[in-house]
Amino acid sequence: MPGAALQNLDLVKSESRLREAVMLARTCKLGTALAALLLLPLPAAMATDYATVLQPAKPGLPLAHPIAKTDIAPPPFSEIADRPVKPAYVPGLPGLPQGVAVKDDFGVPRPPKYDGVVIRKSRVENGEVVIPPGGLFYLEDTWGGEVALRGEPMPVLGRMPTYVDYDMSIVVKENVTIPAGKSVVVGGTVYQYYATVGHEKLANHALHVKTIAGTDWEWAFGSPVLSQTEPSWWGTRFTQLYNQGQAREVTPQKMVFDWISGVRMDRLLLADEKVFSGLASAGDQWTSGARTIRLAEVNAEAGTARIEVIEDGKVVLNRTLGPVKNELLIEDHDARKALVFEHGDVAGFLSPWPEPFKDGKANLKIYGKTFSLNYGQDYAPDARFAVYPVGCPTGHNFGFMLVNKEEIRLKPGAAFSGPEGYFKVAVDRIDGDKVTAWHVEDKKGNRSVNLGGADVANVDLVLGQGRVTGQAILKDVGRAMLARTYQSIVEASGQTVAANTGAKPATHEAAQSAVVAGLSPGMLAGFGILLLGCIGVGYEIGRRRA
Repeated sequence: MPGAALQNLDLVKSESRLREAVMLARTCKLGTALAALLLLPLPAAMATDYATVLQPAKPGLPLAHPIAKTDIAPPPFSEIADRPVKPAYVPGLPGLPQGVAVKDDFGVPRPPKYDGVVIRKSRVENGEVVIPPGGLFYLEDTWGGEVALRGEPMPVLGRMPTYVDYDMSIVVKENVTIPAGKSVVVGGTVYQYYATVGHEKLANHALHVKTIAGTDWEWAFGSPVLSQTEPSWWGTRFTQLYNQGQAREVTPQKMVFDWISGVRMDRLLLADEKVFSGLASAGDQWTSGARTIRLAEVNAEAGTARIEVIEDGKVVLNRTLGPVKNELLIEDHDARKALVFEHGDVAGFLSPWPEPFKDGKANLKIYGKTFSLNYGQDYAPDARFAVYPVGCPTGHNFGFMLVNKEEIRLKPGAAFSGPEGYFKVAVDRIDGDKVTAWHVEDKKGNRSVNLGGADVANVDLVLGQGRVTGQAILKDVGRAMLARTYQSIVEASGQTVAANTGAKPATHEAAQSAVVAGLSPGMLAGFGILLLGCIGVGYEIGRRRA
């Protein structure tokens, strides 16, 4: 019998048994009826154990992350169609630093860190600039993956806490259709049906895979290609680490998936205070605030260490850490959690590196003033914003977003302060439905050039030079961003743009002299864009040759 028919039969049986339970409630005790309801089987479509369907990295390994039990809405405007429209570009400001170099506890250089700010879906309405909920976000934009259990610093609005641990899950959705050119969000992953390449009567079809922040995984994993007409070259299933899917229909018009999965970074655990790092003996203890952390026992032979957290003279946490399973770290959830303890605002772990035990002592890292960034929840220091960590399909972190929760309305002369006042977006002048003058500034008061103009109808913005703002987003909005920048250069120089007739623009001697004597702000911005474009092209050519 076909699968759909079996599924329908299961649903009919479930409905029949549900009616029987309702009748039972009318004639018997309520408790008996509820017991009957609890015994009803789930329909077959809801009973799939995706822990056995998804593919781990190699045979014999468990899935590194648990399957999500609930779906959490992504930030607004996560789909490709919601990217900024002809945005202004700002490479950075002194108070929004770019390319910050950091090292972990072992002296290993980690990927550079970038501050990013993105505005999308803004508009002019009734003499005001309007930015909808979710239209503005700050992005901690790292150039590469951030790794837990290594003591890696992670920027948070100018501070530099330590990245300690994380929680990630795999979201699975069933019966998902992606029309050609459109996109869907699964967990923290965005899938776009990007292109169809035809070969007479044959065709293959490409997906682009990105994060909710815009990180494009093409540079790391390539793009999944599916086909029903070229089965010797492509199939209908793809595996891109834990972003996976099984299609049942692939045509130039749409892709239809039986199921498709995407990772979601549910939580980041960070710490503002380093309490201890090194080898410790049984009986050693440390204080953080009102809590005492004590190493109660070391059993190097068993590969374990027992930690106690004490409050008001009482043991409130008694946890055995270990043993270390190096072959599964750091991505595997269970192997990593076996090493970590948390209580209140203290946390720590048995460090696997360079070795967990030496001379009868345990290698510990202990932190105080810990805090979490939880997917879709309020950013505690500034509840005007919700936080969304961004995850790699393996288990590395790729920054986090702080997204405005409420609509923003700005009249000329008004400004909106970003999270914790870290930056401002200021509207200086509006003429009709155009924003002729606006700027962004950092917490120190450093301002961008005027980002408005006679043809500027929004305050859409890309600020930064990170993996998203300096590379991935250029695929989607790079051409429009360059066109807007060129127009700004034209306006700043006082020239008029020639029509497509070959006519030369009118000469403005004063403006020409000013540009020759010293580069105008608009020209500097243009050269900055050109330099970034050259760097991006060179990087891509080098990557493809590697």
